[in-house]
Amino acid sequence: MKIALKKYQIYIFAAILTLVGLGIPFIVLVITLNVDNAQPAYYPAILGAFAAFYLLVGFIWGDLHIVSYRRKNKNWDDQVPDGVKVEAWIRRLPFYISCLIIFVVFMVFEIIFWVTGNYPFL
Repeated sequence: MKIALKKYQIYIFAAILTLVGLGIPFIVLVITLNVDNAQPAYYPAILGAFAAFYLLVGFIWGDLHIVSYRRKNKNWDDQVPDGVKVEAWIRRLPFYISCLIIFVVFMVFEIIFWVTGNYPFL
């Protein structure tokens, strides 16, 4: 995992995923606020859904790499080499970073709701 944290491409991809994960709920909110007789979207739920989706995709994407190595080499019981583990972390890490950032934003909005009774931007 330490090797994966040193690659700048991971952070760029994580930033793009984070912008998508944070942007789509707010675009949905703006659209629903501008439509007549429409209830404002419950955008924190969409944020939570994006966080859960990124967590799931990151887990599956890394495991698919490990499973393809095991299937190719017929190595079902032995340990996976470190190079394969590093490649799996390189695939997982952008999704995990994005999931963490979106989850933090989701929790901040929930805390604001618990304190004030309203979500921000509504």
